[in-house]
Amino acid sequence: MQTKQITINNKTYTLHIAYQNQEQLRKAFNTMTFDFWEFTFESYYQSGYWNDTCVIFSLFEGETIVAHTTLSLFTTKTPNKELYLGQLGTVMTQPTHTQQGLSRFLMEYIFDAYRGQLDGYFLFANNTVLDFYPKFGFSKVPEFQATKMLEKQPSDYQVQRLDLNANQDLQLFQHYITKGKTACRFDTQNYGLAHFYCYANPAFGFSDSIYVIPELKTLLIAQQEEGNLLIFQAYYLDQNQLDKAFHALATENTTRITLGYTPISGDYTFVPYKEEDLTLFVTSTLVPFFTAQQTMISLLSHT
Repeated sequence: MQTKQITINNKTYTLHIAYQNQEQLRKAFNTMTFDFWEFTFESYYQSGYWNDTCVIFSLFEGETIVAHTTLSLFTTKTPNKELYLGQLGTVMTQPTHTQQGLSRFLMEYIFDAYRGQLDGYFLFANNTVLDFYPKFGFSKVPEFQATKMLEKQPSDYQVQRLDLNANQDLQLFQHYITKGKTACRFDTQNYGLAHFYCYANPAFGFSDSIYVIPELKTLLIAQQEEGNLLIFQAYYLDQNQLDKAFHALATENTTRITLGYTPISGDYTFVPYKEEDLTLFVTSTLVPFFTAQQTMISLLSHT
């Protein structure tokens, strides 16, 4: 945890960084997060998997949090190089403190603190702030999602759904996400975020969507939506046998496979993707990954 006194426009605030172990400060953060986004980070903290890749930056006025930004850190694998990236998320400013430069201060502070350490940043902005982030060197880029029709093939592979409340299943899940390969072209997977979505917050709907096909040594995080099998993420330990795994998980009603990440290869069609009113912004070094090829940020990497 770090604490600093900060003066912005002749007003003094307290900047708290990485303070999640301080109960009263964390309570204020959770209250604000719920007010803005209708969820909290408390279960994530209590799970024990909130690690140093999730760094919270908050400005306090007295005991009241008035502005906040979360920095999520990723070691991102691409076909040609490994990148160290930051995602800015849960950006919030109390209505009584807008237009006072607080979000600007937090963003510039983060950029200064991590200068020379990160290869780029990305974030998802709602429609009310599309003009804000270009002032800091961010560019709007398109996303494309991979999809293809599926003709169900007979499969004798056993599919096991994991229950992460069982220690043996939790350890198996952790083995796959730390040791497994993803066949993802822009791999922004994050150990802490995987637990945030799949373990700490059952209300998000992923805790009962984790499947292992033991014979294929493959783990899938997936949901069937009518005739569409949405694969949020796939991990394999040895050979890439994802097509066999997808057929094993598919039902007789499955007519389409859609991926929540960008595959390295495969006979997929790429269609424009946009999540509700959110637009992806990236810094200049990341622009070619989205303009020179059809790419998306993995759905389980959003903050």
